[in-house]
Amino acid sequence: MQCDPDFEFGEGNNETMRNMIAAMIHDFVDAPEKPDMDNVIREMEKYLGGMPSLYRSGMIWLLRALEVAPFAMGYRQQYSKLPREDQVKVLQSFENGSNYVQRMIIVSLKGSIIVTYFSEPEMERTLGYDHHSCLVAK
Repeated sequence: MQCDPDFEFGEGNNETMRNMIAAMIHDFVDAPEKPDMDNVIREMEKYLGGMPSLYRSGMIWLLRALEVAPFAMGYRQQYSKLPREDQVKVLQSFENGSNYVQRMIIVSLKGSIIVTYFSEPEMERTLGYDHHSCLVAK
C-alpha cells in the first residue's frame, strides 16, 4: 500500500469539495458554530492520504467528473459555478439515479463527508459528544 501523508486535492478540487460539503450538509445544519470548511477538507485529505494511491486518484477523477457533469444534465455552467439549489439537485440526481455505481459512489462520498463533518470539534460541542470519554471503560 502506497500512502501519501502529503496528499492534497489541489486548488480546483478544493473548490469542488467546498461546494459539495456546503450542498450536502453545511448550508443545512442549524448549529451555533459550524466547522471551518478548510478544516473539513484537510481532514478528508488526511484520511485519503492513508489510503492506496488508487483511492486518491479515484477521488480526484470523481471530483473532476462532478465538476463537468452538469453540462451533460443540461446546465450551462460547471458544478462550482451553479447556484446552491442547482448543486443540490445535481447531487440528488446522482443519489437517486438508476445507475447503481453512480448512486453508491455519491452515497459513499456523502457518508465520508458527513462523518468527517460531524467529527469536527465544533459539531461535537454542538451535539454534546466527547470522543475522549465515549470509549473509556467504566
